[in-house]
Amino acid sequence: MGFDLSEALMGRRLEGHALHARYLNPQTPRVLRAIGFDKVYEKGDGSYLYDVDGRRYLDFLAGFGVFGVGRNHPVVRNTLHEILDRQLADMVQMDAPLLPGLLAERLLAKAPGLERVYFCNSGTEAVEAALKFARRATGRSRIVYCDHAYHGLTIGSLSVNGSDEFRQGFGPLLADTAVPLGSLEALEAE
Repeated sequence: MGFDLSEALMGRRLEGHALHARYLNPQTPRVLRAIGFDKVYEKGDGSYLYDVDGRRYLDFLAGFGVFGVGRNHPVVRNTLHEILDRQLADMVQMDAPLLPGLLAERLLAKAPGLERVYFCNSGTEAVEAALKFARRATGRSRIVYCDHAYHGLTIGSLSVNGSDEFRQGFGPLLADTAVPLGSLEALEAE
């Protein structure tokens, strides 16, 4: 069974919102439409997104920080191509691969005083790790977060998500303490 990516992207490029509504999460296209973000993006380059009509948008969200060097940065693209061309034995569960070690070494050389790094696949995974690190470092189980905060949708990050719309139907969550954003008094009371 073959798959032609070019054919799928060109032949069905306007169906993304309908496919999400039918097979993934019907709320996503509804929310995007309600806030005027129901665009069909065709290309990302640096700090810009381009829709199918050729309009350019400066992307301040940047994938919630995923695209810190911009989309399709040539160094990142070239490195990914080189890795794929080498056919490295990657994602071996019982291994300590070289590339993460090399990257950690280089990052720590730029951050004096730090000894280790923790790599994550997503923002919500980073929040989950931060929750564990905070509990381990402080010995406390309660986590204080700001009401109306957004930290992701896995169970731990959802627990410190200050939006009831996202939390409803998933309780009981981790024990929590919400404080109003900007309220030092409420934070100190906890």
